[in-house]
Amino acid sequence: MKAYISVDLEGLPGVSSLTMLNPGNTQFNRAVKVLTRLLNTVIDELATHGFDTIYVADSHGLMTNIDYLELDSRAELVQGYPRQFSMVTLLDSSFNAALFIGYHAAAGTPHGILDHTMSGRTFAEIRVNGERVSEFILNSLYAGEHNVPVVLLAGDEHLRTEVEKYSPWTIFVPLKKGVSRYSASYPGIDKVTEALRDGVSKAVKKLKKGEVKPLKWSTPFKAELTLRDSLIADILEPLPIFKRMDAYRVEFTANTASELLGYIELIAHLGYGVDALKNSIK
Repeated sequence: MKAYISVDLEGLPGVSSLTMLNPGNTQFNRAVKVLTRLLNTVIDELATHGFDTIYVADSHGLMTNIDYLELDSRAELVQGYPRQFSMVTLLDSSFNAALFIGYHAAAGTPHGILDHTMSGRTFAEIRVNGERVSEFILNSLYAGEHNVPVVLLAGDEHLRTEVEKYSPWTIFVPLKKGVSRYSASYPGIDKVTEALRDGVSKAVKKLKKGEVKPLKWSTPFKAELTLRDSLIADILEPLPIFKRMDAYRVEFTANTASELLGYIELIAHLGYGVDALKNSIK
């Protein structure tokens, strides 16, 4: 059996400050230790349940957060940025299941810890078919296009409502609960690892019983993006695929989840470029 793990940082317990999010930041190594311990727990549990091929996609920031030497050697590691389809690179129909670990709430979620969607610099909110979406939903739709079910989601408690509404077959394991954008509460690490093991076990049992399914929404997808900088909308406006709604909002239509995610990633990179341009002329 073959599993795909996409792991982010902001939804992990023990992570509640910008000082923990990037290499060179003062407390980054503390976050990496948490990341490694929880990942190895998930890998070990999957192996116990018969998964002999396990891919781990390092999916935060520059996507080089995982210490290769400390990761369980039964896993294949995907690292580096930028890369196609970002957090779900190399996920295809050969996988039996996907698991998303350390995921955070969508941009615009009240009290969501470090909430954002794809790019905090670029997007204030992303809606698809009228629904506000998180990275969990966007990546689940991509997985669903390849007929891969997301069997487990672990992260900020504020994601629970999305699971219940859109993907009730997915096992949800709360790792923390956002108190404010830069504050969260979380149980001790032993309780978290125990909950993760139990969650993986339940998810695999549901998978083997055929009680999970890929997430699929009606197409074409209608995406509405609220941008943080009107200059990004200025740049997108002449392109026929984008319809400008006001200073900060643009819309576009995508026929597939791959196309949807691809355009969102493209605009995110444009946002980084705009940010770099503004910083260069200060």
